[in-house]
Amino acid sequence: MGIQQSVITADVVAQSLSFNEYLEMVREAVAQGKTTGLEQTEFLARLTKDNLAIMERTYQTPLRPDLVEMVQALPKPQLWLVLTEGWCGDAAVHLPVLAALADQSSNVELRTILRSEQPVVMDAFLTGGGRSIPKLIVLDAQTLKAIGSWGPRPQVLQEFVQELKLQELPMTEFIKKALQRSEEDNGQALQEELIHLIPHWTRTTLV
Repeated sequence: MGIQQSVITADVVAQSLSFNEYLEMVREAVAQGKTTGLEQTEFLARLTKDNLAIMERTYQTPLRPDLVEMVQALPKPQLWLVLTEGWCGDAAVHLPVLAALADQSSNVELRTILRSEQPVVMDAFLTGGGRSIPKLIVLDAQTLKAIGSWGPRPQVLQEFVQELKLQELPMTEFIKKALQRSEEDNGQALQEELIHLIPHWTRTTLV
């Protein structure tokens, strides 16, 4: 994890946005017919417009009480840094759930950075060699040591997406079906995985 630790500096954190700031950035981008970040196309702008409504809804996703208790009981402060972009459907579904959960604990601060603006960080946390987002990087808040990561989607949804890819669908149809499946899950698979991951991250923090 040496490389991963070194790329997330105080300067990177200083450039990050809170979830509310990120949401406002997405709203402003939609108002201008754009998306977030450095890559701008009409297609990505349309995705971002659709995702805005999803983000505002998924922030209201019911949270598991046992998961809320778990984050409230964390022994040391954690920084949850999420690589994201407004055009990403998986980010629209899962980032707001992470943000809502972080809001429940004084020991969790969630911040966001854009994939297109932080390529060095992104390349240190690839998924299967790809720049998949959203990517949650869990850090010890005091040392910025990486103690865990998650993303871009829960395993059950990852398997669904892999099956979809085998069908070689047109991109718009692929995105529609993948997003529909994620929305139907309503954050439940993510929360189930966090139930198992957070204790591991906690043990790593205490080492």
